[in-house]
Amino acid sequence: MASGLPVTRTMLYTVVQLPDQIDTSNADEVREQLLALLNAGAGPLIVDLTGTTFCDSSAVNALLRTHTRAGALGCRLHVAVTPGGIVRKVFDITAVSRVISLADDVGSAIAMAMHMTLEDAGSGRPEGT
Repeated sequence: MASGLPVTRTMLYTVVQLPDQIDTSNADEVREQLLALLNAGAGPLIVDLTGTTFCDSSAVNALLRTHTRAGALGCRLHVAVTPGGIVRKVFDITAVSRVISLADDVGSAIAMAMHMTLEDAGSGRPEGT
């Protein structure tokens, strides 16, 4: 189940590790926890899917809704997903990879988030714009 997903917060970003499998049995709960983190001011939100081996359309929907909420809150969403895995293939097939910022691992996602935050700060733009 998704309750109690591992979350690491810093002053600069939040990382949340998603379960091994995300499907209709837990996607709503995953979505609600991600939205709660955003609503609490998570800063850039890094979603760690590197340990996730299966996701279905309900998981894709949960991530897209989270991405939409992040944009509305002026926040960025970055997803770490292993290249060549089933989840990455699902993202490529459904075009999620064209909408959501993907990285190959959590470290790369954090670096991407920090780079974009610095760019935004230098340009005077709010974080998510």
